Amino acid sequence: MYSTSLYITKTSQTVVLYFGNSTRRYETVYAKPLTLHKGVDNKIQFKFINQDQKPVDITDKELTCRIISTDGKVELIKTSLVPTLPLTGLAELQLRENDLDDIIAQSAFYSIEIPEGTFNIPVFVDSDSGARGHIKITDSVRPKHVPSDTLTIGSHREAVHYAPISYYSGEYVSRGNPLLTFQIYLDQYSGGIQFQGTTMLDTDWYDIDSNYIHDMSTGTFYYTVEGFHPKVRIQFKDSTNGNATKILLR
Repeated sequence: MYSTSLYITKTSQTVVLYFGNSTRRYETVYAKPLTLHKGVDNKIQFKFINQDQKPVDITDKELTCRIISTDGKVELIKTSLVPTLPLTGLAELQLRENDLDDIIAQSAFYSIEIPEGTFNIPVFVDSDSGARGHIKITDSVRPKHVPSDTLTIGSHREAVHYAPISYYSGEYVSRGNPLLTFQIYLDQYSGGIQFQGTTMLDTDWYDIDSNYIHDMSTGTFYYTVEGFHPKVRIQFKDSTNGNATKILLR
């Protein structure tokens, strides 16, 4: 039987605060790159030591961590480290899954500041007084986020109860995808929502599944279309009120 080992570990990084009158220098010359994984929660432990390589008491210290784009122009994240064992200089960067939702996978820098009297001083990650370390934001745990496509909505006159109208969304080429998810925004819409498909270039549209009936519906509604349909569209059928304002799909 084939087997493989799995490891549950805590990412840890040592950082240096130059306090006191000691003339010694911390001799680590390389700060290992850190990694944040999109799609899950992340914890990275930082161990604060002084130039004598002794733990620094960080009790009641407001430790600020920034993650910055490699060109230095964008502050991607600014947050406070969470003390875990402050007397022995341990604190964590704790990020929830949604903290990285709007940040694309990329290489970046991190930095940490600590208050000292009336000053905010940098924390150093190597022996060359480097105050920025490398950190990578990656899609390695879950599939890369794919943004939704937007379908246009055909122009039409105003729907009224005594003169129903029907109109269509733009057409979408499914590229062989057997499962499509639609997100439709409605504003006081009354009428049907009928998904249609075709195997031809422009003609011979057929109905997919049922005609979904709405009566003065407002909000966001989700639908799934299954099966092989080379092109799909939405018919807003016999509408007597309101509008569809936006359509997203993936």
